[in-house]
Amino acid sequence: MVTRVGDTSDRTGVADRLRGRATAAVRGGFFRITVVVTALFLYLPVVVVGYLSLSPAPQPSIPLDGATLRWYAAVLSDARFVRGLVTSCVIGVVAAVAGTGLGLLAARTIVRARLPGWLRASVAVVIAIPLFVPTVVVALGIGITAGRVGLGFGFLPVVAGHLYWVLPFSTFLIASRYATIDGRMTEVARDLGADGVTTFRTVTLPQLWPALVASVLFAFALSFNEFLLTFFLAGSGVTTMPLEIYGKVRIGATSFLNAASVLVLGFSGVVAAVAASLEPPT
Repeated sequence: MVTRVGDTSDRTGVADRLRGRATAAVRGGFFRITVVVTALFLYLPVVVVGYLSLSPAPQPSIPLDGATLRWYAAVLSDARFVRGLVTSCVIGVVAAVAGTGLGLLAARTIVRARLPGWLRASVAVVIAIPLFVPTVVVALGIGITAGRVGLGFGFLPVVAGHLYWVLPFSTFLIASRYATIDGRMTEVARDLGADGVTTFRTVTLPQLWPALVASVLFAFALSFNEFLLTFFLAGSGVTTMPLEIYGKVRIGATSFLNAASVLVLGFSGVVAAVAASLEPPT
């Protein structure tokens, strides 16, 4: 029996295509499984908390005996929680605005400053330190410093701690946008007679604006949810939403606590989503 070369080539080509399809199917299945497992790991606890927040009973159980929104109304009418919410918002706004302002200066130094490369890299490393230092150590250092200068515990040390925490995120978010701006545009503006302030206002700032807004929103979300720094630095005179939730945790996972947690998660998620839409990851 004689096997023609064309037949052999056809069979080889079919086999290669089948192997390719099988490999693609395995990879696609693995990818889908990974996505599902990751989504369950990240969001299943949130879904469970949201489900239990609808319980008619103060102590929820699975399955629920019904559904109600009265615990959300109870949270929003609770004076301590409302005060914690307002305080969290105030601290978040101060930390976000200050962090974005300082982050802009740091980003400009890292990306645009006429300094040796090693010096600009050193600035970036210093800015990134809060990402690697344990939060307890940061809180201890700020607390000791605040005590030495007479501030003690309270609003200002908490703001300082939150600013320390959000600054790296704001800096590198703005720096990533700064790096995409064509430096020749600023040079042209200066050649046309514009001073540094005018060049920044008319050329650089419009291109940085989405990143600056995203930085404010993202830093606000980080500050709003920060617990450990606030716990160590607030003292007895400052209460925030995370601190109030922690106080309820010691009582137990009540429906009231679940509703408060969902409100915090929902609010922070919306703020973070808006920030991501303004400055998507590159």
